[in-house]
Amino acid sequence: MSNSRYQQLESRNDDRLNSLANKLQTFRGINQDIGNQAVADNPVMNQLSDSFDSLLHGVKNTSQRLSRSLSAGGSLWRMVGLALLLFFILYTLFKVF
Repeated sequence: MSNSRYQQLESRNDDRLNSLANKLQTFRGINQDIGNQAVADNPVMNQLSDSFDSLLHGVKNTSQRLSRSLSAGGSLWRMVGLALLLFFILYTLFKVF
């Protein structure tokens, strides 16, 4: 193989290597951005989890109070009102989230 042909191949390989190195650097930057975003979103996710835990606790308490009210002989209108209230609360929560 001639010397000039060897230099052309070597030059083309160097160009391809530089292109791959640039792409790798780009992917590293994207990976770093994704990691930073995940770290930034972690407190928001924790706060959302705490909010849902609080909501679950509230729903459990409301359900227990409704059960006690029904077992104590509460009126039909009171039961219907509580059911409607629960429906509107859930509807509002689903609209917000």
